[in-house]
This record gives sequence, C-alpha cells and structure tokens, in this order.
Amino acid sequence: MFLRHILLYLATASLCLSWPALANTTQTTDKDVMQVTLWGGKSGRTAYEHALLQQILIKTADRYPPYDLWVNNEHLGAERGRQVVANGQHANIYVSGLREDAYTDSGEIVVVPTPTMKGLMGYRSAIIRADDQERFALAVQQSELRELVVGQGNRWADAKVLRHNKFSVDDSGRYENLLSMLSYGRFDTVFFGVVEAPAELAASNMRDALSIAPQNVIYYPHAMVFQVSGQHPLLAKRVADGLAIVRRDGTLDRLLDEYFSDAIAHIKDPNTQIIVLEHPQPSIIPELTQPLLAQGR
Repeated sequence: MFLRHILLYLATASLCLSWPALANTTQTTDKDVMQVTLWGGKSGRTAYEHALLQQILIKTADRYPPYDLWVNNEHLGAERGRQVVANGQHANIYVSGLREDAYTDSGEIVVVPTPTMKGLMGYRSAIIRADDQERFALAVQQSELRELVVGQGNRWADAKVLRHNKFSVDDSGRYENLLSMLSYGRFDTVFFGVVEAPAELAASNMRDALSIAPQNVIYYPHAMVFQVSGQHPLLAKRVADGLAIVRRDGTLDRLLDEYFSDAIAHIKDPNTQIIVLEHPQPSIIPELTQPLLAQGR
C-alpha cells in the first residue's frame, strides 16, 4: 500500500510543470499566488511546522509561484482535519504521522514521504495523574507497563503500534479532551510526544492534577510527514523539492535544535530510560527502527 502512495506521489509530481514554464506574464496577479494554509492546532508543534514550511517555500521561490502562507489553528480532530485538508479550501497541508487510509488511497491527500522531524515524534512522554507517580514508576520497574490502560485519540495511528506491542488502549477520545479523561480516571496514562507534552499539560485545565512521568520515554518509529490536499498537486511537488533542500543544507537540523533543544537534551540524557517498541510495519520507515536521536548518550 505504501508503495502505491509513493507511486501516486511521483505520478502527481510528473504532472506538475515548474512555475517558469507556467508563467505567461511578468506581472503577478492574485491568481498567480500559491495559497498555502497549514492546519496547525498542536501547541507543541505548530510553530516548528510553520517555520519549516516557510523555509521550504522560501528556498523554492526561484522555481515556483509567489505564495501566501497562513495557519489555521482550529481544533478539528483527526478525522475532520483530514476532511478539511482533502477538500483544500480552509487548509491544504498539514503534518501528521505516516499512514494509509481512504484519503491516501484515493489521492484526496498526497503524502510527501520524507520525515519532517527525524523521528523525534516517536519519543513519547507519559502523562499521568499526579498521585500515580509511584504506581507508574513501579509498573516500569517491574515491566508491567502493558497492564496499564493508555489513552489515545480516535483514529490515531499510534494506537495500532501500541496494540501491536500488547498495550491496552482506549482510543475513544479526541486530542482536546484526553487530559480531562485521564484526570477523571478513564485510563491510566496518555502518551504525548516529548516535544508536545509540556506545552499541552501547561495549557490544560487539568494541569494541577496531572504530571509528566520523569525519566521515562517510550519510543517507536513514527515518521511525521507533510500531507497535502490532492486538489493542490503543485504544492505537494514544491514541498518535496523544498524538503530535499532543507535536509541537504542543514536548515532542518537547525530548526529542530532551535525549537526542540530541551526535548532532544532529555532524550540524550543518560538518566533517561528509553523503552523501545516495535512498529507493526517496520519496512515503511526502516531508518527510524532504532531511536537515532538517543545514540551516543
């Protein structure tokens, strides 16, 4: 299935002429401007995704149209968000975990398969109830973590990974209410990305009742990738070209350090215990099978 996504992307890219070939005039009109609307809404990631996308657009300016870049921060939920991006009107691009579904199979969403965070979102912090710290630490120590119920958002790809590794998962919630559900005892913990957890906890009304489990990080291969509305094939081609540039010239690494230095330092801390899980389809992202950012600790 993933190979089909790649072939679909390549087929889409081959149909996209470069901007100079499309231009028939030296004047720029509103119609000439590439409208780019990033669906954000994630406290810990949106600023980075916006900065990365902006660099991609800047570094491809010589080959593509001028652009207007906007951010839609509306909290839509995973399924509704994909509908909005596929439609391409209120948002036409976002960053999410690599997956295959009806949208990618039909070409309504085009996946640009290059990871945007070098596997960083595969490192997950456990948010727990503040009075459960001792219980959680004991579960980790006795290798009984799988006996706890992990809360996840509905239709999150993470749930498939966790179930593959024999975790008990409750994925009936939405991103916006997971911490409330955790506080009320619906499950025992929620795994958020190391880069997201502090900001999400700080923004939650339940922050006083919850805490981040110290010195424990769950890792599994998790590629965050740009996903573009099938209504905007030229944008998908531009993002792929720009990603190749920012990876090659060091811009991607610089932005990761700029936005996530604390999270990366935590991952590299020798006192951080990293629990590595197996991906159910390791061949999809073989370069992320092991926690590369933790190497050399």
